[in-house]
Amino acid sequence: MADKRFRPPSAYKHGGFSKTVLFPWEDADEFDALHRSLQDEWEPSGALEEDAVYTILICIWRKRRIRDKRNLDTLAALQQKDLEALSEMPLPFFDTKQERTMYALTHRPNSGGRPRFEGKVSHLIGFSSSLYGRLDGQFLEMSMNMLGGELKAHLMREVPKEKYPTTPEWVQAVKREVDEVLLPRARAEMDSPDYLAAKAAEFITTDRIIEDLMLEERLDAMVDRAMRRLAQMKFMKQISRSSERLLKKAPTLQIEGPRKPRQQRTKSSSRFLYSYKVYILRIGADKLLRSLIIPKKRRR
Repeated sequence: MADKRFRPPSAYKHGGFSKTVLFPWEDADEFDALHRSLQDEWEPSGALEEDAVYTILICIWRKRRIRDKRNLDTLAALQQKDLEALSEMPLPFFDTKQERTMYALTHRPNSGGRPRFEGKVSHLIGFSSSLYGRLDGQFLEMSMNMLGGELKAHLMREVPKEKYPTTPEWVQAVKREVDEVLLPRARAEMDSPDYLAAKAAEFITTDRIIEDLMLEERLDAMVDRAMRRLAQMKFMKQISRSSERLLKKAPTLQIEGPRKPRQQRTKSSSRFLYSYKVYILRIGADKLLRSLIIPKKRRR
């Protein structure tokens, strides 16, 4: 069976999906102010709308928690490196290499498995710790060349070899110049904005940025679902209220019974009536003609 490394849950890393809504060190007044702002914006009515607004509140608060956590991690990383660089001191000056090596072994700092910091301070501390009284002059010149142009130019200008009669005196003067002048100057540069920006860029890597963006996208998706649910509930309530008003204004319906079918006359009866009318008309016409003709005959 393959050995799988234990990966702690994300809730313990950034708190974005922790079951705890409000941690003890978080501001409860700010949380309540955000809740009131969302209630004024959405005006929830009912338990379901209140639950949707509360879901939006929790997601927004967790997004802020992730950002604050990343800022604190960055600040802690900067302070940790600064404390290491400010607290470590170079080795004292010894006459022989053996004495320096024994002191370094007995006073070796415990790094806890972490890599040692790098930079100008570390180079100066390492250079100063490598100096001792019986050091060869050629080795010292090689070590100075490895420091770089600016530091080497400073040492060659302030403590030139020709100024000291013996090599041990020159070595001791170089160490004094590094410990008392160059090293404090390099530590003072650690407070500059450029130095802090460079250290922050080392800590805020692309992987950390992508991780934060993925977490915020998950929380934004939860906010979008809660907003859609809230909008649907408000829309359904609005339709329900409008339909109730229409029903109250509508007139009452009267239901009529089935109408009686009209009696259809048969063809035989209609024909009889038609022939009867024609007969009556003929009789009337005959009588009229007779009344007009008979008086004329009598006159003759």
